[in-house]
This record gives sequence, C-alpha cells and structure tokens, in this order.
Amino acid sequence: MERREIEVMWSYYYGMSKVTMIWEQEMMQLHNKGIIKKIYEIIDNEFNEVWYLVRDNKEKSYILKSKCGNVYARDIMQVYKKNYNFYKISSEIIKIFDKGIFPIIFKVPSDKYVNFYNKENNTNNAFFNNYYCHTQDGYKAIREYRNKVEVETFNKEDDAIYWCSDFSITKEFILKSNARPLNLIEMVCEYII
Repeated sequence: MERREIEVMWSYYYGMSKVTMIWEQEMMQLHNKGIIKKIYEIIDNEFNEVWYLVRDNKEKSYILKSKCGNVYARDIMQVYKKNYNFYKISSEIIKIFDKGIFPIIFKVPSDKYVNFYNKENNTNNAFFNNYYCHTQDGYKAIREYRNKVEVETFNKEDDAIYWCSDFSITKEFILKSNARPLNLIEMVCEYII
C-alpha cells in the first residue's frame, strides 16, 4: 500500500477530500475503459458503513460513496471483486496514519502469511509491504522495499514490529540493542479476513 493511497483515504475520512466522487454509472465507465488498477474496500465499524477507493492505471483516485438512495455500494461492487485486485481494510489504518505513523505494520493470521509470501520465489503477494504473524517458531516478519523482499524470524513480537518499521534496521542490531521506540504496538493494524 502506497502512502498516497492512505493519504487519499485519510482526507476523505476526515472530510477534506478533493478526490472525484463516483457512483454506479461512473464505475461502469471506468470498468469499460479497462483502466482500473485496484480497489480498496474500507470498512468503518464505528459508523457502520463501507466505502471504496478506486485507483486507475494512471494513479488517479476515485471514491465510491457508501449509499445512494436504496442502493448500497457493497451491492454494486460485487461485480468488480472478481475482475480486479480487491483489498479489504479497516478504517483503523486511517486512524493509525492520523497519529503520524507510517509505515503501518500488519499483523496477519499464519494461514494468510502462507498465502501472501511465496517462499520459492521470495515474493510478497500482499498489498501491504510490512507484515508479520505468530507461528510455533516465533514471529515471522516480512518487509518489502523497492521490490526487495526480506524475511526474518524473531522470538519477540516487539522485535518483529521494530524490524518491519524501518528498512535500514538489521536483525543483528535489534538483538544487540535494548532501545525500542515506545509506540511500536501503535504501528500495528490487524488484517481483516
């Protein structure tokens, strides 16, 4: 997930967005032109609503509103879930970003970790670049920066989060150093299945 995408979500969530608002007809036009790159479904449990960030091939953003009359955005978007990279996230990620925290580290279930990381090819198939999970061996962490994927295993959750938070930090440095940022756990967002 790119910083720009989170910034667009943040500005819409807090009512300062200048991003083009679309509805069913405009969404169909984007689909017919074949320019949709990915879609984020943002679930906001606090306000009991769902809205969508649509990104096109030219990195332009669109917001699909949550409701129009009796038609709900979730119903409209069912058609597009099969055709595009479709990611489900919580509005909690926006609240974390609002605190000035970036990158945001995702905590994923171990079965999702297996789906996201291709060990043979050393590739990350998730939409986010930094994540970890708890396994029997400890905490397995992945970070991706400029298409370089690194994987490490840690005994402590804090060490895994710290390693994911900064690409320049090595595992050796973490294990030798006692210093840790105080807000590590605030950087973590639970992955929504």
